Amino acid sequence: MAITSTGFGSGLPINDLVAKLVTAEATPATTRLDRREARLQTELSAIGILKGALSDFQSSFKGLADVDNFTSRSARSSDGKVASFSADESASLGSYSLEVSNLASAHKLVGQSGYTDGDTGTLTFDNAAGKSFTVDIADSNTSLEGIRDAINDAEDNFGMTATILNLESGPRLVLTSDDTGADNRITSISSTSTTGDLSGFDYTYTANADTALDGDDGNYDQVTAALDARFSLEGQLMTSSSNTIEDVIPGATITLKDTTEADKPITLTVNTNTTNVKSMIEGFVESYNALQGLIAQQTAYNPDTEAAGPLQGDALTRTIQNQLRTLMSGGQTDEGINSLAQLGITTQRNGQLELDSEKLDDALKNRFSEVSRFFSDENNGFAKRLDTTLEGYLQSNGTFATRTDLLNRQMDDIGDQRESLGLRLQKLEARLFSQFNAMDATVAQLNNTGNYLQQQLASLAQIGQNSSKK
Repeated sequence: MAITSTGFGSGLPINDLVAKLVTAEATPATTRLDRREARLQTELSAIGILKGALSDFQSSFKGLADVDNFTSRSARSSDGKVASFSADESASLGSYSLEVSNLASAHKLVGQSGYTDGDTGTLTFDNAAGKSFTVDIADSNTSLEGIRDAINDAEDNFGMTATILNLESGPRLVLTSDDTGADNRITSISSTSTTGDLSGFDYTYTANADTALDGDDGNYDQVTAALDARFSLEGQLMTSSSNTIEDVIPGATITLKDTTEADKPITLTVNTNTTNVKSMIEGFVESYNALQGLIAQQTAYNPDTEAAGPLQGDALTRTIQNQLRTLMSGGQTDEGINSLAQLGITTQRNGQLELDSEKLDDALKNRFSEVSRFFSDENNGFAKRLDTTLEGYLQSNGTFATRTDLLNRQMDDIGDQRESLGLRLQKLEARLFSQFNAMDATVAQLNNTGNYLQQQLASLAQIGQNSSKK
């Protein structure tokens, strides 16, 4: 009799039995692979975090390896209301005395006579530098607005802007030099009239004998005189057409803003930019301490909970930590400053760095060139040596890349083992089903045979009973 349903012959729950047997076979191997995979995932994550922290630390001292960061200058004016001061890295260190007697100014004239639309001809403008340009006043631009636009649009305009001021007595033409200085003074305006009379625009500069600043005439009021800046630097009298003074102090720029009181000069100072260097050193210390804190966390062991950090006992982490501590506490053979300790940076028992700010300030103030050489020397600078050490770990084919590749290969191997386990369990399941089904068929046959025998015995017994009654 053919078996069409598993367990039909024996009455056993063969599907459940096979499933439980397969699970029992799979559980130890699956548990082992799960634990190993979780451990590798944790280790891979921890290695990635450590690599990122090392990379951040490496970035924190890049500036200390660049000698240009030790040549930057800080410029200071003792009175920013009188003059602002800036300097680039080429400026020489030093201080300078500055007195300002007057600022450079741009010439400004306001017309005093009215104007009747319709006059035509030409207007010619001249300045103190010998430059000149002429505009045509034709029928299309005989209004005051048209004259203004003709002046502003002239291609050879030497640097003068025309505007209009509307007064109660009527509109007035305003002429302003674009640049400051005596050479940009408007010296004359001459007209030629074709129709009407343009002589109301004529102007001739006439200096007042007392001030040499007057410049008024009948047609214009000089609102602002065209002046050069007059100043004294280190007692040397100088003039400038602009209030921005460049390269009198090589590499530095002075911007004049106001005059000084008599015999009360201000001081301009060029110093080394120690503030920027100190900030970089402080950032280096903070980043190193953050790295050490991370390593301590990743390698910690809690005896109460018996919980270990993911990198507890890790050889790579221990090697990195030892190398860094050696570099931090070691010295150089160069003369002058040759260790972090001389800058007030010392290693504590917990591996963290401690910074004595006063000691660092003193070194930056009095031994700045030695500080620069200690960090940025091309051959033996501390920052260069530290960078070289870390680069061996962080480069594309470095230690971290090798370690990560190894962990990834181990993860791939676990995947292969899971696949092999799956195939083995499939074969086990098929074999168990085959065996149980064979057993089930045998039991079914035995049951059939037993039933047949019982029927035969029952028949014989019945025959016996019938015979005895006869």
